[in-house]
Amino acid sequence: MKKLLKSKIIINKLSPNNMKLLKITLLVFFLSTLIAHGQNKLVIHEKGGSVQSFALSAIKKLTFAEDNMFIERKQASTVSIFMDNISYMDFQPYVNISENQIENISIYPNPVTNNLTVKNNETIDYLAIFDLQGKIYLEISPKTETVNIDMSSFAAGIYFLRIVSHNKISTRKVIKNSNN
Repeated sequence: MKKLLKSKIIINKLSPNNMKLLKITLLVFFLSTLIAHGQNKLVIHEKGGSVQSFALSAIKKLTFAEDNMFIERKQASTVSIFMDNISYMDFQPYVNISENQIENISIYPNPVTNNLTVKNNETIDYLAIFDLQGKIYLEISPKTETVNIDMSSFAAGIYFLRIVSHNKISTRKVIKNSNN
């Protein structure tokens, strides 16, 4: 499985209008670049937890007017998204994988302080740890049934563990305790 392509840009002291312009410019740039790198799904994470996903091949046109992004789709209605409601955007490969189909996976201890163990009855093809904002802290392709992860350097908080095994995917919450 191809790794997810993620980019984060930290910019200080931009006006709200310049930040919106930057978001629009980056989106247009990344759309063309990402298709060439096998990333063909746009996922928009909105404040409040709403998530919208679009296959790039199904998008007819993207337009920006005032504070809105309009996604005109080939076979469906146009979607309007208020730019200030977007927490972050993600581009992923569009693969036919069933979510939460890994049945015999064990993750312990949870909550974790130092070392987390992930066990599965089948080979774990891909494993990623990310936070609530989508920042990826670890991405590996272990190709084993058991993975031990040193989380002692992670800050205390809530993380998500994404596991892919034999075209099945599961996302689990992991709570990291402080090392005190």
